[in-house]
Amino acid sequence: MSKKLTVAITGQSGCGKSTLSAFYTSRGYKVIDCDVVAKEIRSFPECQQQLAEHFGADIIFEGQIDTKLLSMRAFASEENLQKLTDITHPFIIAEILRQANEAFEKGDELVFVDGAVIIGHDFEQYCDKFIIVVAALETQCARLMKRDNITYEQAKTRVLKQTPYSDMLKKADYVINNNTYVQSLILQGELIIRQLEAL
Repeated sequence: MSKKLTVAITGQSGCGKSTLSAFYTSRGYKVIDCDVVAKEIRSFPECQQQLAEHFGADIIFEGQIDTKLLSMRAFASEENLQKLTDITHPFIIAEILRQANEAFEKGDELVFVDGAVIIGHDFEQYCDKFIIVVAALETQCARLMKRDNITYEQAKTRVLKQTPYSDMLKKADYVINNNTYVQSLILQGELIIRQLEAL
């Protein structure tokens, strides 16, 4: 490879992006999970301070964020939810970039970032390539029902609230169709690795 690349792995809930990320991790590649980073930054003192200033000092207990209380207040209004995003996203992006740069400095040439909320959001500008994992709505709902023990209607509502595939596919460099077996997903993922390493 002639340059270091940050590669987004994205798609809707139940599409299988976590399975793809786990495969890349098993192959020794650095994969940064946006959900994990979002949890990690809640322990950063500066982030906690900003959240406490807006959502109340009582959301911090023994140095930790009370996530249930924070969620209750954040989801109380659209304005509060936007404020939560405005506070946390800069910390999330900075931490992802720190981890990516650390991996590049160690000699990695590919760093993958797994997240549902990348395209159309601030982190998009830092990605060199985009892998979109797609699946049929019925398949996604079936996976979510099994994974999260929710009803079909709850699963469908969750999926339909997310960025539509039509928007994601406009940015896609690689598309993985994940309607069948895990082995098919892995074979497609393997092919993408070869293509990326050939750049």
